[in-house]
Amino acid sequence: MPEERPYLTGRTYLFRLNKGEDLLEQLQEFCHNNQVKCATLNAIGAVSAATFSFFDQKKKKYVKVHKEEELEILNLTGNVSLMDDKPMVHAHITLAGENGAAIGGHMMQGCTVYACEVFMQELVGEPKIRKSDKAAGLLLWINPQLKPR
Repeated sequence: MPEERPYLTGRTYLFRLNKGEDLLEQLQEFCHNNQVKCATLNAIGAVSAATFSFFDQKKKKYVKVHKEEELEILNLTGNVSLMDDKPMVHAHITLAGENGAAIGGHMMQGCTVYACEVFMQELVGEPKIRKSDKAAGLLLWINPQLKPR
């Protein structure tokens, strides 16, 4: 088991995103502008269009879903880490339409904000680094080096 160092909590943010903007782009821009390199995030609200995906493990590729309809954000949960020395938001989103059925997956660009309130908790410590993991076919955190016991 890799040895991990604990993180301390840093700045706590509560903010609202702009109507009509792209949800993922706004979160990434917020992290860039505030130099957030490592964090957890949660959000609720609504979108007027949504794009999310499901990862096909056999084909090792994302299957994109786009909905051009009004949807409630039941939950958005994710994290911020560094990729190529820039903050990267990785989040999953659960949505529901007027019939109440839940849908969702890996949040992608193409979610148009109607209203969105975000909670972001910065984590202070060595930021997580995200790189391509060839075995999984995903962008994953690099494991710290195993230390002999």
